[in-house]
Amino acid sequence: MKHKTSVLIVNSREKTSKVRQVPTHIIVHWRKYAAFLSLLIISFILVSGFLIYQNTSRVYKERLDRANYIRNRIDLHKALTAFASIDSGMYRINSFLQDRGLEKLKMDNMGGISTEFDITNINEFADFYQKQVLGLEETLNSVPIGKPFDGKITSEYGYRRNPFTGRNTEFHGGIDFKGQVGDSIKTTGCGIVTFAGYKGGYGRCVIIEHDKNLQTLYAHLWQIHVKKGDYVQSGQFIGLMGSSGRSTGSHLHYEIIYNRKRINPKKYISIDDEEEIYG
Repeated sequence: MKHKTSVLIVNSREKTSKVRQVPTHIIVHWRKYAAFLSLLIISFILVSGFLIYQNTSRVYKERLDRANYIRNRIDLHKALTAFASIDSGMYRINSFLQDRGLEKLKMDNMGGISTEFDITNINEFADFYQKQVLGLEETLNSVPIGKPFDGKITSEYGYRRNPFTGRNTEFHGGIDFKGQVGDSIKTTGCGIVTFAGYKGGYGRCVIIEHDKNLQTLYAHLWQIHVKKGDYVQSGQFIGLMGSSGRSTGSHLHYEIIYNRKRINPKKYISIDDEEEIYG
């Protein structure tokens, strides 16, 4: 027969009291039951903590191993040096374009990094773009780009009315820039001076040879400040504007010659993406 003990529950707010019957062995051994329950709770907490720690430790170890793998595969100094070179190269390129009245290269909206990109390939990635930027810079310096003089264009490339007689038409193989006698004339690309002197109707002129059978001609100068055989940098001062030779007034006659054929310099003054740079 199970013994039960009656427990009187008194509520001070109510007039009546309640009686509850509780097994006697619970009252007698409550300390044991409380200790067992506490041990059960503590065991549950310890087991849960161990499982969480084990899982967290595994994830942490995987991440640590990955970090060490990346660190061993990447030459951080080399990558930083390459990106610094890319940044300075882009600055020089944009300064070059801006000095010649052309728009800067925009680096925004370049597509971001692909989800398939592996960070361990960062050195190869940096090397590739460093070479691309250096190659672009070299090309821009060797190809005549922009204006030799920042003045108004008074005569375009192509057929025009004879400026001396006002009659008939004649072929004009370059572009004329209006200016004052003594205005500075600069090169539009790196190269070697192949001619510097008086040349018939061109008057005093300078011819510079660039890459790929490409030449530029600067005519009707007042003074020449380079000589044959000189190596000139892009944007370098080469002489002063004048009106020597067959000329109606002070101006610069500018030509671009590709494969011994005079081509339209306007392709080089304002780059058109739809046209070939040579043509």
